[in-house]
Amino acid sequence: MPFAPEDLEWRLQQAFEDRMGGLAVPYVTNRAIQDRLDDVVGPENWHNDFKPWHGNGKKEAQICGISVYFEGRGFVTKWDGSEDSDIEPIKGGLSDSMKRAAVQWGIGRVLYKMDAVWVDIQKRGRSWIIRDDNRAKLDRAYLDTLKRLGLSAARAGGLQAQLTPTPDKNAPVQQSEPPKTITLPQRSKAEFVITDVSTQKGMSGVNTSLILEDPSGKRALAYVQGVHPELKSGMELYNVKKELKQRDSVVYYLISGYDCDTEQAA
Repeated sequence: MPFAPEDLEWRLQQAFEDRMGGLAVPYVTNRAIQDRLDDVVGPENWHNDFKPWHGNGKKEAQICGISVYFEGRGFVTKWDGSEDSDIEPIKGGLSDSMKRAAVQWGIGRVLYKMDAVWVDIQKRGRSWIIRDDNRAKLDRAYLDTLKRLGLSAARAGGLQAQLTPTPDKNAPVQQSEPPKTITLPQRSKAEFVITDVSTQKGMSGVNTSLILEDPSGKRALAYVQGVHPELKSGMELYNVKKELKQRDSVVYYLISGYDCDTEQAA
């Protein structure tokens, strides 16, 4: 099935500075590709492999092979490659080569049937980027293309919905005090349900990592500073104070406060 709009990222194909606009094209994110392969063939039945490639003095490139297991045949591999990018060259080359290898398996191939979309742009450093307020327009253009082709989009796969959560403009700035846990006897509808929880050590200390699911089924990655043993899988959260953050291509919530029932069990 075609991917959900949340599983796509958009890049400027061409910018026109005099018109403050440009042409944008969609790509499937690598995490969406990984989730789709996990869902369809199982995480144990596929793997990828990367090889650097040097082409006669031209820009260096990376080649990715995605291997899928077939009973009676073993692993079958399809390859494709991409030149290193201008920003974070090797990382960009690895990411783009995997996306192209996925197309060899038919993953996201429907995007090639879509025309570029005119968008508003803005300056960031030395580059031009798509304005954030154009995302809804891009999602509509994609869904209109699927409708024209008689197709419908799948639900956002795995954790990929975390990449495009709706920004909360009223979210408070991160507080210096640790989150407070409040036990409430009666609840209205929960804002999130915890589907996974783990503790991670980072440069700034220990954080609690959460996968949250809202009532619509959309999932998002979130972090709470410190260790919080009261947070368990299956627990409902209310009155969540969160701030939208982004690191590289990953969007997540930094939680500074919440209410929960501490008696809820996993």
